[in-house]
Amino acid sequence: MKLVASLRRTLLYLLVQFTLLVSVPVRSRPFSIMSALAARSDGGSNNNTNEDDTCNDSDSKRIGDELEQKLEVLFEKARSLPISLSRDDGNIEIRNTFEPGESGDEMVTLAEAKFVAGNPNSYKRYLENFNSAFEEVDPMVKKVHSLERDGNEREGIKVFLKFASPVSDRVMVYWKYVKLNHGVNKDEHLMMLSEKGNENLIRKYLTKEESDNNVLARTFLCAYWIKPIYEKQDDTNKIIGSNIRYVYSGNVGGYMPKRLINFLGPKTALNSLKGMIGYGEKKE
Repeated sequence: MKLVASLRRTLLYLLVQFTLLVSVPVRSRPFSIMSALAARSDGGSNNNTNEDDTCNDSDSKRIGDELEQKLEVLFEKARSLPISLSRDDGNIEIRNTFEPGESGDEMVTLAEAKFVAGNPNSYKRYLENFNSAFEEVDPMVKKVHSLERDGNEREGIKVFLKFASPVSDRVMVYWKYVKLNHGVNKDEHLMMLSEKGNENLIRKYLTKEESDNNVLARTFLCAYWIKPIYEKQDDTNKIIGSNIRYVYSGNVGGYMPKRLINFLGPKTALNSLKGMIGYGEKKE
């Protein structure tokens, strides 16, 4: 079964690479990340300019709380969206939509595994070890670098993604918020990734060589949310499984046709969700 799963991931990766090769113009190439950053800082529509230059621990917590609230709103909205992709007899559902943003329409993909056997604590291993786990489960990830910690609330990370020529490789720089043992009963686990307030991270940690050889992919919100499923047993609530949700909202950068993004978004979300579940199910 592990060999079959590995072959499926490899075939999906090759399909993505082939689709990009035949669909994306050669002009999808590196641009000056520093120029783009300057545009955001000089009166652009991003109202978070230089936010992390003066950000303290309480500000980081506030941003993390705001992202969590947005996450709840997105999944509430997902109830009214059509299903883009369904797997495992409807247990996994993925919905895809576009919302207006500063760079035009921005893709939002929401995925949910309604019931997964196993305690939420099994799957939180992926969140605890995300930097190395992300490299392990996603064949497009070249490297994840830890940059710095901002108090106890968040960690700056830099991620490099590989694409087949002539499509340029991507780089992402964002903050990682990990909230373990979360929720009313302290048995939910949540991780969020967001570029919000990342300008100083880019200035400090993105080199000219990296800027020249990569397109900046933007992540407005990416999240993994693990919740327990209860069953009444002997007058107490027993955890019998997990509900796992995933969301991605961002812009891959360069020039990507909307129809291609709409096609790849749900498949990428499915791969991300299953990769996390598979990592959590491995024996330590």
